[in-house]
Amino acid sequence: MALLDEILKWTESELTPWQRDAARRLFQQDGQLSDDDYAHLYGLLKAAHRLPNPLNLISVPLAATHLPTVPKAGEVVVLKTMRDLKHVNRIAPAQTLTFSPTGMTVIYGGNGSGKSGYGRVMKRACRARDQAEKVHPDATNPDAQNCTPEATFDIEVGGVTKSVKWESGQLSPDDLSTIQVFDSHCARAYLTAEQDIAFLPYGLDVVENLANKVLPELTRRLEREIAGVSVDRQPFAHLLGETEVGRLITSLSEKSDPAKIRNLATLSDQETKRAAELDHALSEADPKAKAKELCLSAGRLKELAKRIETAITWVSDTAIAKLRKLDDASQTAAQAEMLAAKAFRSNENLLPGTGEPIWKSLFEASRKFSTEAAYPGHAFPHTNGESVCPLCQQTLGDGAERLIRFEKYIQEDAAKVAAEKRRQVETARTKIERADLAIGLDESLATELTLLDETLIPITRGFETAIAVRRTSMLDSVASHSWGGVPSLSENPRQNLRDLAARQFKSARTFERASDEAKKKALKAERDELRARLNLGVCLEALLSLVERMKFKSALGNCEKDLKTKRISEKSKEFASNAVTTALKPALDGEFKALGIEHIRTKLKERNDKGKMWYRLLLDLPTTNKLENILSEGEQRAIAIGSFLAELSLANHSSGIVFDDPVSSLDHWRRQDVARRLVAEAKRRQVIVLTHDTSFHGQLRDEIEVSRISSSMQCLEWKGNNPGHVCNGLPWEHQKYTERIDALEQAHKAFEKMPWPAYPGQVEADSMRHEYNRLRAAIERVIQDVVFNGVVKRYRDWIKVDSLEEVVGFEATEYSEIARLHKRCCDVVDAHDPSSAKNYPVPTAHVFGADIAALKKVIADIKARRKSAKLIPAAASTTS
Repeated sequence: MALLDEILKWTESELTPWQRDAARRLFQQDGQLSDDDYAHLYGLLKAAHRLPNPLNLISVPLAATHLPTVPKAGEVVVLKTMRDLKHVNRIAPAQTLTFSPTGMTVIYGGNGSGKSGYGRVMKRACRARDQAEKVHPDATNPDAQNCTPEATFDIEVGGVTKSVKWESGQLSPDDLSTIQVFDSHCARAYLTAEQDIAFLPYGLDVVENLANKVLPELTRRLEREIAGVSVDRQPFAHLLGETEVGRLITSLSEKSDPAKIRNLATLSDQETKRAAELDHALSEADPKAKAKELCLSAGRLKELAKRIETAITWVSDTAIAKLRKLDDASQTAAQAEMLAAKAFRSNENLLPGTGEPIWKSLFEASRKFSTEAAYPGHAFPHTNGESVCPLCQQTLGDGAERLIRFEKYIQEDAAKVAAEKRRQVETARTKIERADLAIGLDESLATELTLLDETLIPITRGFETAIAVRRTSMLDSVASHSWGGVPSLSENPRQNLRDLAARQFKSARTFERASDEAKKKALKAERDELRARLNLGVCLEALLSLVERMKFKSALGNCEKDLKTKRISEKSKEFASNAVTTALKPALDGEFKALGIEHIRTKLKERNDKGKMWYRLLLDLPTTNKLENILSEGEQRAIAIGSFLAELSLANHSSGIVFDDPVSSLDHWRRQDVARRLVAEAKRRQVIVLTHDTSFHGQLRDEIEVSRISSSMQCLEWKGNNPGHVCNGLPWEHQKYTERIDALEQAHKAFEKMPWPAYPGQVEADSMRHEYNRLRAAIERVIQDVVFNGVVKRYRDWIKVDSLEEVVGFEATEYSEIARLHKRCCDVVDAHDPSSAKNYPVPTAHVFGADIAALKKVIADIKARRKSAKLIPAAASTTS
């Protein structure tokens, strides 16, 4: 127990979560990990290094709850009952196993009796090491598949009784874990690299298996997966070179940035065209002439764009807004003109036409005559007392006021404004109408433009048509003063033409540089960069996949540090050295002797490693290259039992222990040694044995009888549709003759209470025949155990010679009585076919009681003679 505690603390402080999970599995499954276990552990290892975890595996590290609890010094935990199993296989409900608090409890169950189900629950609840077999609900009941197996235990801890519940999948109660359950995995012997047979106490092999089994297996899986990840750069050798892409391929690793690689491989349209342009320039025979040609082309395109720019100024949205503004102002002024003329004439009887344009012309002429000829130097109108009207040349008199009013009207005349607005509109309209909107896209230029960008031809022609239509609509809108129908312009090619011209100029400069050898080298370098990027784009996804594999392989490589075995192996040596105490060796030797394997001796082996002394407990046996050639399966089983009992003898507690089929694989002569040893242990603590072995069961009973320890016997049976029914005592065929006689007497009492009918029917007859059948079996068991004093027993493979001394033989009366009773039984039972003509009735209850009494008397007589025979002195016996 101390070793387990040390191992647990070590796992918590020095192992990773997935390694602790592996330790848990090794503890719970006796180191026999399945392929699924290794697959899960491998997945947990990878997940610990941030590799994909598609199954969402989570580590369940070894914890104290997975191991037996260390009892407090002097504390005793005793099992009293195990009851109310639910959803445990097909075991019957409401059953109770009762355990003797001291001495030994034997629970017998044959095949199919439910013993294994009870045993699995005890192993799970008490945290036995052997938990490979899970507890399942009734497989024949579909409704029970989602139910949780459970059981209730009544225990006594320090003299206080309490009940604890166990449920499958939940942590078992700590108190139950102090009950030690033996299984064949409590210790093991193994062949070391030095061909020594080493002994490992319980728990230590978990550390060794972690280093020698789990980590190597995961290393093999890791190496296999790493080897399967290809990071070959050969498919990208064509990208190598003195370019940014080439340098990228040379330094490609798991640290390469996929985003930067993708950006490098992604070229804009301009960069793609630039690559083509550089190819063209560098392959041109006369780049200087080509540069001149491109300059001329760029000039023509630029002029075309300029003509479009000029044309559009006449029909642009700004031009339309300006023309509309002039038209709106003209219309407003004309309206104001009409209103002013009407107001001028409204208060005076004036000649028709006064205030209208003709009249205005006349008035303007009179102003000119007054200021230039009649009254030069005087403002118009001149209205002092002697002035006359410039038109009628009569003294103004009262007419002076009218003349002043006329002048004011003329000066403030809305018609003057209206006339100006009309003039402005007409001027604008005339300019627009006479404007030259032709773009000048002749056939020659169209051919050139087609070669450069054929999409611009329809756009340009369409735009030219749209300009003309828009001008017509503008002129119509001026005439109608309605501006709602002016159409929008189509796509304007001006900017595209300017960009095309700029590219032509740029290309011209490129060709110009290509004609210079010094500058041509720089163009080649630029071309190579762009060409490499284009080639990178072709295999981009494959390269990114390679980088991902590199990252994955690197991450797998990071897992290797978790698979180093040296640190764990060194810890295993330390644990082994500490666990092999001076007390363990003699304890093991004593147990091996008690179990009949005293030929297997132990020895301590010392080894100095870097100044530190290590100890290993070895079995002193000749070695070969195979352990099975040295130790039989039975011997290894006996070693496990001896180890279990040796460690118990060194522990500081005396809690109960449970043995589930402890003699499996043992030879028959060793079973008696095991039975004797377990009964001896039952003198110090509660011992519970579950067995299906009738021979071992008989040997246990013999040893219990000899040692006279307290004991209880129970058996498990199949009744109805369910196994696991608990019956006190043992099945009839395993009962002692005394128990059988007790059972027969109970049956006799039941018959007497009926009372027995004078003419028994078929039911009563069958009941009586059944009891006589059991009486015959009891007589035969009396012959075996009493008459021959157990010298020969049917479950034994040997003759108990030391019991022969007390065999006193038969007296004639005893033989006659036994023969009579046996014949009576044979006549009554239906194992034979009696004559129907005789039709003998079955014995009465009174006769049945008398026959039982007669058998008991024979037994008493034989025992009395045996006792008397012991009192005869040996000398007298020789003399006689």
